[in-house]
Amino acid sequence: MKKILLVTSLLLALLITFIEAYDVRNVESLSYVIAIGIDKSNSKDEPLSLTIQIAKPDTSEGNGTKIKSEINTVQCNSFNLGLAMLNLANVNELNLSHCSVIIISEELAREGIEDFINTVANNIEIRPTCNILISKEKAKDYLEVTSKIEDISAKFYNSYINSAEITSYVTPCELSDFYSSLHQDVKTPVALYSFTKDDNIESLGLAVFKDYKMVGRLSGLDTICYNILTNNFKQATIEVYNPQDPSLSLSVAISDFKDTDINVTLENGIPKINCDVQIKAVLLSANKDFDFSNEQSLKEIESEINSFLDQHITAFLYQTSQEYKSDIVGFEGYFKRNFLTQDELDKYNWEEIYQKAEFNVKTENYLKSGFLFSKN
Repeated sequence: MKKILLVTSLLLALLITFIEAYDVRNVESLSYVIAIGIDKSNSKDEPLSLTIQIAKPDTSEGNGTKIKSEINTVQCNSFNLGLAMLNLANVNELNLSHCSVIIISEELAREGIEDFINTVANNIEIRPTCNILISKEKAKDYLEVTSKIEDISAKFYNSYINSAEITSYVTPCELSDFYSSLHQDVKTPVALYSFTKDDNIESLGLAVFKDYKMVGRLSGLDTICYNILTNNFKQATIEVYNPQDPSLSLSVAISDFKDTDINVTLENGIPKINCDVQIKAVLLSANKDFDFSNEQSLKEIESEINSFLDQHITAFLYQTSQEYKSDIVGFEGYFKRNFLTQDELDKYNWEEIYQKAEFNVKTENYLKSGFLFSKN
């Protein structure tokens, strides 16, 4: 009896293995989508234009396998229908698990993305780490430019998104964060802003959203301010006023030192927001005749760095609160800490009072020279 049970168990295990093996899709039968582009179309019946970029292995030159790409576009009235149409037209089944970016044209983003962003976020194949990118031109045109780049793959898009670790002029804007910011989060969403230049692509700054619509764009310097306030800042190079010669600027490398300390209080119905910033700074360049070896000179430069960051961070905050009316930093979360109950919090409409907020930014930096500057 035991032998019969053992043989039966073995047969069932083999049967399950063969069934699972039969169900597994062969890699060669799939087309891997590395980027998705969404535009506004010229058709009333099919208002969306959906473009996909597919990675294609190429061994024709005999120098190993390179990854090239092709793009396909359809007009549709929904994201899922567009994917179905593209699947019908494609020889292999489309697979979205390697998609690195979803590119939305600025034209469409300013009109609103509510009709498709929820559908995209709920697609089980698209990873939550996929980045949202706003393109100055049509997403299709953007993808046509990137398709000219040799050996393109999902890693290509990740490489310039990860440049935030070096420059802080951009910051990752993942689908999961973007989606949660749209739905009852304490901050409003931002997305990477990108554009084409000749046959290259550049990412600089952020697209600011209010609900489901893009309402403005931030510069690279604004993005540094955003990263500092949200504790995503790594390092960047800035140029500040030179107290020894106003006609020449000083190059300074700044990097993170401590998380920004933020405090939000309410006085006479107006939010008072204090931001204490602490960074490290390294002096990179100076004229040979300048003397930066004494303590007074270093204090003057520290003061200029503090003033530079205070002014730009403050300007950034008033622009986003008054012009864009969008709390992208997430000050609402700090505001809520002042209340013990939801009833007390419900007496205030943060979206309304935030537009009247007053900001006080105080920067402190710790300066050291990249090498010893001495006067000749």
